[in-house]
Amino acid sequence: MSDEKLHQLLKKVHEQLQQQDSIDGKSQALLQQVLTDIKAASGSDSTDDIPQDLSDRIEQQAVEFEQAHPTLSGVLRQIMDTLGRIGV
Repeated sequence: MSDEKLHQLLKKVHEQLQQQDSIDGKSQALLQQVLTDIKAASGSDSTDDIPQDLSDRIEQQAVEFEQAHPTLSGVLRQIMDTLGRIGV
């Protein structure tokens, strides 16, 4: 169930990214890297393959998007919660 929820949240982030024209290039690159890491983490059977700073980077992006992109920030926080529940 957690993997399914994570995939739904990732889809939501991608949809939000397509709708947002005001995300600067640096933030978009960081977010894309975070999404790549999350996808890798959700497909991995071992937490050894997951970058140690993944939660920190997701939190950083959520904080950066808080005012300008509140929906995207909320989705990132949901991803953090879901990853926490599955032990990442």
